[in-house]
Amino acid sequence: MELRLTPAQNEWREEVRGFLDAELPARWEKSSEWCEDEDFWEFAIAFTRKVSAKGWIGLTWPKEYGGQARPTIDQLIFSEEFTYRDAPLINTIGWGLAAGALLRGGTEDQKRKFLPPIQRTEVIWAEGYTEPEAGSDLASLNTRAVRDGDEWVISGQKTFTTWGSHADMLYCAARTDPDAPRHRGITIFGVPIRQDGVSFGPLFNIGGGRQNHTFLDQARVPHENMIGQEGRGWDLIMGGFYGGNIGAGYMEAQQKLDKVVAYCKTARRNGRLLIDDPVVRDQLAEMDLLVQAERLLTFESLSNIQSRRPPAFAGAIGTVVSKESMTRFAELTNLIVGRLGQLAAGSDWAPIDVASGGPEAWFRTSIRNHAGGTSQVKRMVLATRGLGLPR
Repeated sequence: MELRLTPAQNEWREEVRGFLDAELPARWEKSSEWCEDEDFWEFAIAFTRKVSAKGWIGLTWPKEYGGQARPTIDQLIFSEEFTYRDAPLINTIGWGLAAGALLRGGTEDQKRKFLPPIQRTEVIWAEGYTEPEAGSDLASLNTRAVRDGDEWVISGQKTFTTWGSHADMLYCAARTDPDAPRHRGITIFGVPIRQDGVSFGPLFNIGGGRQNHTFLDQARVPHENMIGQEGRGWDLIMGGFYGGNIGAGYMEAQQKLDKVVAYCKTARRNGRLLIDDPVVRDQLAEMDLLVQAERLLTFESLSNIQSRRPPAFAGAIGTVVSKESMTRFAELTNLIVGRLGQLAAGSDWAPIDVASGGPEAWFRTSIRNHAGGTSQVKRMVLATRGLGLPR
């Protein structure tokens, strides 16, 4: 197995780092996760448009739709650097989920209509999957779409809509045939948000951010905004490859690990540097193993994408590891820093006091395991689809 990058790939990494050095403040430490602060959004939109101008949004897309047709490894390198720096790159639902569905199941007219504005960061998308009674069991969704001539009329409620109040379009799953089996009769739509039939209510989470409840009250959608085949939306939901993009969530943990190690090199307990404590060293080693396990599973996903090979265990193993590693990583951090880890950022005694929050904030955000299905549900997928066990 060859895990080393080529000279050209290393040059690409340096180009990405140079861009981030030039465009981000020296101590940028504000994550875009769940943030709807107006000042942040003004900066984030301007920043993302600079990324668009470089041609780096839709890096792997075909050139005729505004992409660069670059290999997926270039996208991973890009994701690693942007994730490590908490770069405020927005519209991941647009250039990821919606673009992936359009490239896989959209018509030629839809690709030419929707993809270039996403690439230019002119149109922001939010996700309309989860409902109050249909989260990990998404096939039980109740939002209803009824055909009315050249339009569809959609009514229902979505929840956990990140960035909803700042978006222009909703990537929405709705039931178009209530009599079909529950994994059929679901259709995907691009719903224009700025209309009377769409409204939002804030949903504040324990991680310190905001998501939204989304209310659809006879919202109208042109038929041409139906993505894929009518009643076959589940195929797009299960086959969503985020437009050839691949994330590097392990770099968020790597960034935190680097800060913990730096803290251990200066902080003392009972007159002894933490880095010299064998128990602490074991805990740091376990944290590093968590990072490396996620990294290797991401490399496996990269290989699957490049080879067009279905992922083992229905792709669930990487999700289980990443979701459960977050909480374990936060627990280990608090074991290392001790009770001071309960102090919020800004406290005179808070360890690893960074603008985005230190161990206290890391612990709260570590329990955000609902996106894309909880680890418990993914374990069931591992058992049934991966191992062939009965339910």
